[in-house]
Parts: sequence; C-alpha cells; structure tokens
Amino acid sequence: MNIFLKRLSIGLVSFALLIALGIFLATLLIDPNQFKPNIESAASNAGVELGIDGDLAWQFFPLGISVEKVNFVLGDKSMAASADQLSFGVNFSTLISLASQHKQLPISRLLISNGRVLYALPNSLPLQFSQINLSIDNVNSNGQKFPISLSLVAPKGLKISLNSEVGIKMSGGAITDLSIDDLELKVNKISIYGRLDASNNLSRIQGQLTAEPFDLIKQFKLAKRFVPDLLVPKMADANALTNISFDSLFDIETDGYSKIQTTLSIDGQPIDIDVDIDHQVYKLNTLVSGKNLDLSPYKTKSSANTNNSMLFAPLAIPMAVWHGQSQFELNFMSIELGKIKLSNLYANLFGNQNIFNLTSLNGDIFNGHLNATASLNLQNSKPSFSINSSVKDIDLSAFSASFDDVSIGGILNFEGNIQGSGATTESVLQSLDGIGSINIDAPTYKGVNLEQSLCNTAAIFGGKPIPKRSWSENTTLGDLTGNFRFKKDRLVLTDYETKLANIDIYGNADLNLSSLRYALNTTALATQPTSSANGCKINPMIVKREIPFKCKGALGDKFRCKPDNNLIQTLLLSPKL
Repeated sequence: MNIFLKRLSIGLVSFALLIALGIFLATLLIDPNQFKPNIESAASNAGVELGIDGDLAWQFFPLGISVEKVNFVLGDKSMAASADQLSFGVNFSTLISLASQHKQLPISRLLISNGRVLYALPNSLPLQFSQINLSIDNVNSNGQKFPISLSLVAPKGLKISLNSEVGIKMSGGAITDLSIDDLELKVNKISIYGRLDASNNLSRIQGQLTAEPFDLIKQFKLAKRFVPDLLVPKMADANALTNISFDSLFDIETDGYSKIQTTLSIDGQPIDIDVDIDHQVYKLNTLVSGKNLDLSPYKTKSSANTNNSMLFAPLAIPMAVWHGQSQFELNFMSIELGKIKLSNLYANLFGNQNIFNLTSLNGDIFNGHLNATASLNLQNSKPSFSINSSVKDIDLSAFSASFDDVSIGGILNFEGNIQGSGATTESVLQSLDGIGSINIDAPTYKGVNLEQSLCNTAAIFGGKPIPKRSWSENTTLGDLTGNFRFKKDRLVLTDYETKLANIDIYGNADLNLSSLRYALNTTALATQPTSSANGCKINPMIVKREIPFKCKGALGDKFRCKPDNNLIQTLLLSPKL
C-alpha cells in the first residue's frame, strides 16, 4: 500500500511538472502579439473600439498576459479609456475549477497602471479620471478574502484611494455574499475606515464606518468647484465646523428591521443619532440626543448676508426623504445660542405623506417654560402651517439680559395660535393669521420713567414747572393684560391694561414683523390728584380725563412717547374746568 501511494505521489508530481513545462515552452514558442488582430476584431464585434499600441507578453506566475499601451472606446462614444499597462492572470486552481464546471471568476489577478477614463454625461461636459492604478490579486468567488488597492484623480483634482480585503460568493452569476474588511477610503482630506458584511443575496448589511476628524468648511470649498452656486457658510467663529467626525454601526435588512446608531462629533460636541426602520410596515423612527450643544459658533458672520440655520438640517434628512410613516425625536439637556439657553429640550415630530405634526415641544427658558404644538402640510405647492404655543413664568429680566438693546422686566405668560402659508418668508408673513392673550406680572421698562413724563405733561397744563426731585430711571407698572392677533405681517395688541400708581394706562399697539417698526397708542387716566404717594400733583382739570400718548419707532431704538398735540392745544385754550 505504501509503495502504491509513493508511486501515485511521484506520478502526480511528475504530471504537474509536465504541465508546467508545457506551459513554459508554450510561452517561449508562441508570440502572443500574433493574436492582436483577433483580439481587436472580437472587441469590435462586441461594440468596443480596442487599440493595442504596445506589446503583449506572457506571464507565467500567475499564468496570464500583460498588455502595454492599450485603449478602447465604447461604440456609443459614452466612455473612452486607456492605460500604460494592463495585465491579468489565471491561476491553476481557477483553471481546475473551470474544468470541473464550478462557477468561479476566470481572472485571478488584475493590474492597471496609469489608467485614464473619460465619461460623457448626457447634456453635460465629460468627466475625466486620471492616474488610475488598480491592483487585485488572488481573485476568487468562494468567499476567501483577496486584496484590492485603487487610487485615482477625479475631476477638479480630487484624489481618491481605496484599500481593502474583499470576499465574495456567487451563485447563478450573481453575488450572494460580500464582505469588506480593513476598509480604508480616502476622499481628499476625509478618511473613512470600517468593515461591511452583506449576506442573504445582499439583503442584510452589517458593519461599522468611522471617519477621522476633518474640516467641513474646506470640504464645502472643494464641493464649490463642482457646484459653483453652492453657498460656503461663513461663521462668526473661525474654528466652527473644522473638526467633524462620526462613528456609525448599522444592521440593515431591506425586507425586515434595520437599525443605525451613529455618534456625530461637531467640534468636540457629540450628538447621538439612532435610526430604526421597519421596512415591512414602512415606518421610520429617528432619535437625535445629546447633553450640551452650543450653537453660538455657528451664527452668521456679521459681515455676511448668509444664513447658517440650515447647517443642522441634515439631522432631519431621513424624515424629509421618507415617504411612509416617520417619527423624529429631539432630546437635549441644554442648547445655547449666545446668551440664550434652552434646557431640558424635548420635541416629538410625526410625519406621513408630507404632513408633519409636532405633537410636543417642551423646554425651560428664561427661568420659565415653553410648550408648543404645530402642524405642517407639504402636500401642495404652497406649504401651510399652524402653531399653538404657550410660555409660562418667563423672566423678562433674564430675557432682556440676552439682548443688548432690550431692557424690560416682569414675568410673562402667553398663549396663542397662528396659521400661515407660503413658500417664501415674504409670502408667509403676508398670510399670518391668529389670536392669543398675554399677561405680564409687574412689568418694568428700563431707561425711561413714564411717571416723570406724565408729570411733565401735567405741568404744561398747570402752567408751573414741577418741583425738582430725583426720579428713577425705570418705569414699574401694575400687572399688564391684553389680547393680540396676527393680521398679515402685523402683530396687533388690543385692549391691554395696566397701572402706573394712581394712573390707569390702556390702549393698543401694532408691530410690523417685516420692518420691526412699532406704533403704540396709550391712554393715561389719572384717578387721583397725585401721580403716586411720592409723585407730583396733577392739575384738577386733567384728573379723570383721558390723555392719549403716541409712541413710534423701531425695535432696539430708544423708546420715545409724547402726548397727543391736538389734545394739548385743546386743553391749553379751554377755560378752566
């Protein structure tokens, strides 16, 4: 038995050596260049214009052929390509597999050196890819990993490189399983690493992708080469959006349940994004959460007319492009914008067939609480919306401290609803409609003393100057109540009432939301002969008589009011009442 095995082994080795010797002799005796016309003719019959300007040479390990200076053009002229060198090979195991009729890839090795591709886009300029270098070795379709290395220069000088270990399985001429390990993809200055496994006829995809920190502003500038109309955001902080990275885990089943978990880091601020998809019932759930998010660095640069508010819109992209039922949740411990801080923020948004309902928006702001619900209909060319909101116990002093040109105080409570429609800011403002109520406990206005103004007016009617006294620089009023309504681009405050010591104050106001100019019509009614316990005496002829004041200006300007001139003239010329 041992003698038989020994002789069999010797025979097999001898047979293999004979095959190898035969192939070696064939490569010496047969010049592959004689097949050039046949190869070019076969390519022509297939609709490819093939040109081989260099020599063809045999490769022995692995068995194959090398071609120098090769080029081709597709019959429809949509693509043209060339390479300084192209080589491919077939190893013995692949030949044996083919002989036994196993479906294997016939090429085990492919090398392209300094390739170029010109691709013609319909109704556009052609795209050119150059400096293409590709290396694939030990290609097989039985799942064993083989290395792939690719580098090229895309249009506009964009450099792309890819290195990975790839494994594929095929059945019936189609790929059923795909695995990618040690992935290293570089696009310009963005480096992405990870792994990927696709199984069940590529219906289930699992893996992880990680991007090293990169400068998003530089990527915007690069993208502007391809899209000249792209707006590159200009930030107040020069370091904003210069340190972006992400780490994403995903398990996707195209006909089942998918889950994607991503941590996005924006300039050192981590944001967790969890996406759950139930493909069978076509439902999408997205949760965006984090601890603290400071939006101050992303404010528009003061010298620019740009709006950077859409920079974080990609967080809602899954919901925007989904055509089934969707839910978007937002949960942050705090969000800051300058001096404004919103704490314990929670929002819940549902969508279905381009109709979105904000069922909850809650947060603590200015020592008070914000609550709102809303709906948005995008089914028509003219979007429409409605908002119901309320704020409770808002500290106006804290609100005032967040703005350089506002000096007010008090505790604000507000309820209202608003509706509108339109595709532009101007059309939305012109469509506004809604009503509400407002209440301010102990309102104050800093920088002007309304009682002093009233006393000066009373002195005019009395003919005597008021005694000199030290007046406060601020005005403190009694609780203010009122109603408001939206009328196109105007916010109208009606029936408001308050008190300034012994003086009743009431009237209406109008704010133009487009120009931010206001008109305030206030009536003062003195109910006692003195403005207050420590105030001035009021001439009896104006006690219990309405004195209108008119205030006009723009938000942020100094607050100025004056009494009605017609009434002043009437009172001055009238006999003593």
